[in-house]
Amino acid sequence: MAHPFHAYEEITLQQYILFIKSHNKQIEENINIYLNLEPFILEPERKMIQTLLESFLLFLSAPNIEDIKDTFEEHLDTWLQSHLPLLNDTHFSMFRLIFEKSIVTLMVNLKHAQPLSILMFLLSIFSHLIHCYNKWTGDEPDQHPKTKQENAELKRLQLLDRLDELLINSAGFKDFAFILKKCEEFFNYKRCVFYAYIPWSNQFYGTIGSELPKVQSMRGQLSSKQSMVFNSKKPVFLKNPRNHIKEEHIQLFNLSSVIFVPIVYDQQVFGWLTFDQLGRNSIIQ
Repeated sequence: MAHPFHAYEEITLQQYILFIKSHNKQIEENINIYLNLEPFILEPERKMIQTLLESFLLFLSAPNIEDIKDTFEEHLDTWLQSHLPLLNDTHFSMFRLIFEKSIVTLMVNLKHAQPLSILMFLLSIFSHLIHCYNKWTGDEPDQHPKTKQENAELKRLQLLDRLDELLINSAGFKDFAFILKKCEEFFNYKRCVFYAYIPWSNQFYGTIGSELPKVQSMRGQLSSKQSMVFNSKKPVFLKNPRNHIKEEHIQLFNLSSVIFVPIVYDQQVFGWLTFDQLGRNSIIQ
């Protein structure tokens, strides 16, 4: 049985902004409540989502924003673009969900006379933000090649921002294993391993990674040929690692290709992060 369509009275941008400004304090309190009640958000993510929510509420409460009716969507675009480094699909979804919950709860408590009108206007805002988010993160179909290239660069910068956030929020070497697992996730590799290097003795040894006994069995000295490659202080992609890695080590780790990223301090290499796909060919992003 079909449900009847409930007509609602559309409101203007000025009316919506007036509603937000009139109840700014209550909305902020609701946001904090729902953000802290959400059990599936990790603490670093909670801080980023809180930043998004606070910034969005500040944006909607800015002086004279109700006077920019003809350019409101452009201002929305600018707000979203300025926060893309904080966004991924999870952050964006939780940001929307918590803001919507906060507004709905407020309307219920107020017994607002036009709850559907307020909600529909908010959904139209989020509809526009979703379209822009997909456009800027490369999910829109049939993009111009230049746009795809720009989105690829944007994704790369977002990944670096996520890595920066991870490092800033870490507790140093104690979180190293966790950092490596997050690197696997961020850069879409199956395995990430850290090899330490002692420059004065030219020795390396496996330190951290999955299947730790295998990793720690990897130790020795770099040959002169290996030293030329691995001490270059630049990332190295070995599509065919047999020219630089012993066959028994390739078999041990089921390597098809591997990427070495040097850890450099004061112009000296002190180790490498390696990324591989557990036997599948790695693709440089």
